[in-house]
Amino acid sequence: MMSAREVVAKEYEVMAAAFERGDADSIADMYTDDAEMFVPGVPVIVGKTAIHETWRSIVGNGGNRVAIDVREVQESGDLAYDTGRFAATAPDGSLLNTGKWIVI
Repeated sequence: MMSAREVVAKEYEVMAAAFERGDADSIADMYTDDAEMFVPGVPVIVGKTAIHETWRSIVGNGGNRVAIDVREVQESGDLAYDTGRFAATAPDGSLLNTGKWIVI
């Protein structure tokens, strides 16, 4: 059986590959129907459909890459959280965006 950290790391590998392909569908499928996404500078994005549209605008047609650094994974009963940092780069290697997250 995989540890929570291994499961989280595998999911972010899937996300990074989808990001590069421009596959917002696969990324949005990782969210629950009632999920909330917090993006700096905009109101909270509520629901899988709205989150999908946000990811579509982020990943565009693909080609960009994201490096994901999972910092912490903790679980207790049927709840878990993970935190980390990311850096998105263009195909030429130039930095597009950096940030951090917490997923519960």
